[in-house]
Amino acid sequence: MKVLTISSKGQIAIPKEIRDFLHIKEGDRLVYKIDRGRIVLEPVVSVPRSQSYFWTPEVQEKVKNADENFKTGNFKTYKVDKFIKELKE
Repeated sequence: MKVLTISSKGQIAIPKEIRDFLHIKEGDRLVYKIDRGRIVLEPVVSVPRSQSYFWTPEVQEKVKNADENFKTGNFKTYKVDKFIKELKE
């Protein structure tokens, strides 16, 4: 196990081998959380505002459910004309 030292200002440096492995570079942002007495750092993923809705918990739950339905064969197949007609109804 390798050791990091906390500076007088409460800062740590992430070693180069870790930065390289995780592709972390100067200016990247990280979020942190405390999980079972541990500090967990994760990169902030930038998403264009126009696509941010996709990452809401509600949409992610719908995507998860759709994926499960697909895997279990719970879906319909359509001819294009019938599909469009059903959408309009």
